[in-house]
Amino acid sequence: MTAAIIKAERVTHPPVRFIGKRFDAYPDWGLAWENDWFGVIEKAGKTAAINDGSYCVLVGAAESGVEFYLGEFMEAGTPVPDGFDFADLPGMSAGLVYIKGKPDEVYALTAPDKRGELQAALAEAGAELPAPDAPPKRWLSFERDNCPRWTDPDPDGNRILDYAVYL
Repeated sequence: MTAAIIKAERVTHPPVRFIGKRFDAYPDWGLAWENDWFGVIEKAGKTAAINDGSYCVLVGAAESGVEFYLGEFMEAGTPVPDGFDFADLPGMSAGLVYIKGKPDEVYALTAPDKRGELQAALAEAGAELPAPDAPPKRWLSFERDNCPRWTDPDPDGNRILDYAVYL
């Protein structure tokens, strides 16, 4: 099976605080597991509904380029544990797709050259992606590695990644 978008929808969240660690490139998940970052984050307060039982990567545009945060969406105003970074996001809408397949194939569908597939699926769900030449927004996208959709593969080794693009 090659990866495929199995569901698309428009979602919204109220103002939230994303707590985690900031990276200049795609984050190293191994560091999070070795240092129990998610355990520390979860002790800080209540996760926001948009987190949906997931460990997440938030992608933003900064003056220095693209930045990545590895962590969780928490309720607005959640205290930030020592040594962690945070980002306060306003209430926002996103186009969310659920991509099923082997991990390498799933992530391939999030690449810019697959924008047409994402755009078609989201358009059917009433979520228009920003135009490719639109000025960059501060917050671009997020992925949710949901427990158990992502963490527990099916008998064929397929997983489901939740991938969202801010509208």
